[in-house]
Amino acid sequence: MRRFVWNMVVMSLAAMLLMTGCGAKTKEKLELRNAGIDKLNAGDYHGAIESFDQALERSQKVVGEFELDVLKYRADAETGAEDYEAAAHTYEVLCQVEEEKPEYLYRLCMLYERMEALDKALESYKKAYEKQPDSEMAADALLALGQGLTQNGRLEEAMELYTAAMNAGIQSGKLYNRMGVCELEAENYDQALGFFEKGMKSGDAEAKGELLYNQAVVYEKKQDFAKALELLLQYSAEFGTNPEVEREIAFLRTR
Repeated sequence: MRRFVWNMVVMSLAAMLLMTGCGAKTKEKLELRNAGIDKLNAGDYHGAIESFDQALERSQKVVGEFELDVLKYRADAETGAEDYEAAAHTYEVLCQVEEEKPEYLYRLCMLYERMEALDKALESYKKAYEKQPDSEMAADALLALGQGLTQNGRLEEAMELYTAAMNAGIQSGKLYNRMGVCELEAENYDQALGFFEKGMKSGDAEAKGELLYNQAVVYEKKQDFAKALELLLQYSAEFGTNPEVEREIAFLRTR
């Protein structure tokens, strides 16, 4: 089977905690690991997973520095291959070995969100946030989880997470945009505009396009068609256009 989950190691947690260092690394294991990294960097995710599994099969069934390193690379390859269930399993193993490091929990959160396992994603996020609330990975996990909750109509839960992060000092155009989207979905148009405007003032260049477009959507909902058209024309001038934007502009010109 392609996915080698190393269940013998999981079942022997005591053995996992006996770190072996670098002494057990054989030349063959290193060659397989390095081959896996080369395949991973080349985008050959399935080939990389196979090489990493072969390296792990040659271990002494005790998790040391080498084995942890290979497991992390394997999780990257599984994620690249979009085998999110396998990647989540690997990070679950890593959490058992290294006592739920925030990095692993945040990655689990994002993987669970992609699997649409939102309750598990929320649990992982909260555990990680308690340990490390102010990292780049925390922000990435927050945006991923919040989007998943919003798309599934769990608007209040998404806003609670966003508000807690904002109060803790995590502020960005992307975060304000997601908060605005929550309010837009709840048909709280003035509140949505408030967040989109804060996002524009933040100077977050990466979020500006979405913020402009979403402002136009709100003004159209409020039947201020002239303002919506102005914003969409600005959007198309700065970020390019597509058939959907062109149809919307054509519609607004008739209002």
